Amino acid sequence: MNIISQNFKNVLKNRIKTLITPNLYNFIDLLIDNFYSSTNDSLKYFDFFSMVQESTRKYIKSIIISTFEEFDKDFKNSYQRKSRYYINKSNVPRTIITIVGEITFYRTYYISKYSKNKFFYVDNVFDLPKNDHYDPIVKAIAIYNAINTSQAQAARDLSATIGSLTFFLGKSTLTISRQSVFNWIKKWKVPNIVPKSVSTPETLYVMADEKYIGAQDIDKDIMVKCFVTFEDVKAISKNRNKLVNRFVYSTYSSKPWISFMDLIAMRYDFTKLKEICLLGDGASWIKSGTNELRLDSNNHVRFYLCEFHFKQAIHHITTDKEERDKLIEIFNKQDKESFRKAVKEIILKAPNREEKITKKLDYIMNNYYSIKAMLELKIGSSMESHISHLIASFFSSRPKGYSTKRINQYLKLNDYKNNNINIFKLYAQTYKNTKEITINENNLDFSVLENNIKGNIPILNEGIVNQTYWKLNSLAHN
Repeated sequence: MNIISQNFKNVLKNRIKTLITPNLYNFIDLLIDNFYSSTNDSLKYFDFFSMVQESTRKYIKSIIISTFEEFDKDFKNSYQRKSRYYINKSNVPRTIITIVGEITFYRTYYISKYSKNKFFYVDNVFDLPKNDHYDPIVKAIAIYNAINTSQAQAARDLSATIGSLTFFLGKSTLTISRQSVFNWIKKWKVPNIVPKSVSTPETLYVMADEKYIGAQDIDKDIMVKCFVTFEDVKAISKNRNKLVNRFVYSTYSSKPWISFMDLIAMRYDFTKLKEICLLGDGASWIKSGTNELRLDSNNHVRFYLCEFHFKQAIHHITTDKEERDKLIEIFNKQDKESFRKAVKEIILKAPNREEKITKKLDYIMNNYYSIKAMLELKIGSSMESHISHLIASFFSSRPKGYSTKRINQYLKLNDYKNNNINIFKLYAQTYKNTKEITINENNLDFSVLENNIKGNIPILNEGIVNQTYWKLNSLAHN
């Protein structure tokens, strides 16, 4: 905190030093004595490490509690408090769960002499949320983990993090529930983030696909539409490529192209885009994107059927490897009718599969030129692996259903994770929002969370106690 006087800083430093010094000496004596008196050699390291860890946690708790209570004491005895606020009640306890465990501290309840408003000075100064047993850091960690694993796993991991070794040794009594993590995400008004603008290339690739996930409140599954844009493919190691400037967007909207284009038009200048390659499985909603993506007369949009779906159709036509290879060769080197004739010959050998084979043949013929174009394209489509990694791994890998009321919130957070938005820092900045806001990623600034960054009111930063300081400072607490 920088909005304190130099005199108070010195008082606080001395208070903490006085608190820690004797305990530190006692801890060292206890640690060494117990270590050498241990009769079980196999547990010496665990005992040693556990004692150091728990003692460190106790010191951190002591520092936090002392700081809170010293701030309250300083304000209680200050001229500002005496001239503007009554003391309503002293030594009011508050207990919160932090990353170092549960802490309880005592502070004073004040009443303004003018407005009659009541408040806790310490709660205001440290921006502690009202009527909440968990501090924002604990919640931010839980939500960050939940988006990367699951709510249940995030709850277990957080319980272990807070309990540390005592959790694994069966000594911790603190257990955070999955329901708590669910409630924290539900309460958070996750902001909408407009993607940052980047340099516009001549060619943009857009992959699209859908994925069904389980639903809780409707009879059918939820169909999620997913888009992945990129500018090129870069080799990063043997047999491994990376999409250049990848951007991910997914939605449950019935009009996915509208919401997608609202974002992608902010990311790229479509007046500079010449080629837009749309890659997908041939679904009508995906093909409609050839019109949606054309925002400027300069844009040339073409649909390409993913090679995966072409080869999948070939595999459904025949299970014989030689026949599959022959069909692919004919498709690549001969004309359309030669391919159709080759498939008809397979039908003659397996008349019981005629309906299924004919369906796959029609699929290939309806997308014939889109497949040809894809095979000639310098890059391949990786949408199937992306939909599996980006959507299925999180939403469909476990037997779980989602509410249609909250699915877009989860999709939004999942997209932010995949677009390298720091979920922990985003929560820390926006968890107090009472309504959903929109933030431009170009202006997304997490520097306020850095310790070396000061505020923008110099007189408060310097801690000079004069009339201007008191007037500005009192505005925050009246």
